[in-house]
Amino acid sequence: MDLKNEMDIREISLQPGSQPKENTPVKHAEDDEINLLDFFIVLLKHKMMILAVVAIASVASVAVAVHLPNIYRSESTIAPSAQEKGAGGLAALGGFGAMIAAEAGITASGSLEQFEVVLKSWELTNSIIKKHDLLPVLFEDSWDTEKKKWNKDPPKYEDSYKKMHGLLKITADKKKNVIKISFESKNPKIAQNIVNYYIVGLSEFLREQILSDASAHKTQLAEQLAITSDPLLRNRLYDLMAKQIEKETLAKVQKYYSFTVIDPAFVPEMKFKPRRAMICVISVVVASFIAVFLAFVLEYVNNLKTRENPERIANIRKYLRFKSS
Repeated sequence: MDLKNEMDIREISLQPGSQPKENTPVKHAEDDEINLLDFFIVLLKHKMMILAVVAIASVASVAVAVHLPNIYRSESTIAPSAQEKGAGGLAALGGFGAMIAAEAGITASGSLEQFEVVLKSWELTNSIIKKHDLLPVLFEDSWDTEKKKWNKDPPKYEDSYKKMHGLLKITADKKKNVIKISFESKNPKIAQNIVNYYIVGLSEFLREQILSDASAHKTQLAEQLAITSDPLLRNRLYDLMAKQIEKETLAKVQKYYSFTVIDPAFVPEMKFKPRRAMICVISVVVASFIAVFLAFVLEYVNNLKTRENPERIANIRKYLRFKSS
């Protein structure tokens, strides 16, 4: 096709009476733009509903926040105390010496991992609950203070463990090598007492463990002394026996065994929660979003019959019906 024929075809296609092969409707730019005035009009149209929802949410949030009880948190910080490391000449005792070095040869007396496991243990928690009779404290709504009895079946210790650890927070900071123990309660004094119960309970658990281990090690050392004739080995066994006696003595005289209390538990004067102002603000904000969304939904429903295809509405009604079996 030469240039002249191509120009003739273009002229024919551009004549006023000619029609394009495909219909390509042209939309105005303003039709694609979102008109903020339309949104504002919808909000003004449903302003009473929006104000009513926000007002009801505000009153309800204030009522709930006022009736929420004050919760107090008491906290304590502890750190493991390190003992002298070293095993001396235990290698000369062979396998028996290695065993004694590992079990009794005086490494660090406590670790954050050990403390955390003990504090979260079932045994320690139940012993504290039984010793200090904490079931009425944990389940005060089910306990009749005047009659000193339960209003219904007494709670099980499985429930008390979950309840206790729902209020107890144990946070280990490995960088600072400390662990924090905190407890939340409506009564600030009870919060302090329970933190102290756990600190004392942790100390007594570790103390009893070390005393039991030291006693077992002394028995093993005495048995080894009875069958050892080498004077050098016997002297070393006597040294190990002396170390076990020293460990027992230190364990008995220390107030808190294996750790140091850096920040003791205190009676909190200021409440920890609830944050009533924040509850009210969040409630109003959420209610505002819900009210605005509801306004646009209502506007769409009101205009559904006039703006949407009637066939589509008929199909919606058709498929919304449930066929009876």
